[in-house]
Amino acid sequence: MAQYPQISPEIQRLICLSEASRVRLSHQAAVMRQRLDMPARITHSLRSHPAKWLGGSLALGLTTTLLMRRSPKAPRPRRGWRGTLFALALSAGRPIIKTWLAGQLKQFLVMQLRPNSLWRTLANPPGTARRP
Repeated sequence: MAQYPQISPEIQRLICLSEASRVRLSHQAAVMRQRLDMPARITHSLRSHPAKWLGGSLALGLTTTLLMRRSPKAPRPRRGWRGTLFALALSAGRPIIKTWLAGQLKQFLVMQLRPNSLWRTLANPPGTARRP
């Protein structure tokens, strides 16, 4: 049968040193993995300190509510039936006013961008047919 070679004391010391280093590295990797596992850390903290978490969430909610609170508005005076009718007419007329203003703006821009547009307008006023 084959004989195992004799291991010198120096090699035996290196083997023990590498085994100890492997154990130390695996322990450090486990500690690092535990430190980086945030969901587990939060769960552990919630289970070990529930009163602190509840108090902190209540304090944060109260602070947020106080910071985000709107100032009370002064009540608007009630308008009569004439004011309501005017507001309704203005709301109904808004699309017509918008269309008219858009047309006026478009016409103004066309006049500004065309060379000699004033002479063309004077020669052929809008609403008249062009003469051949």
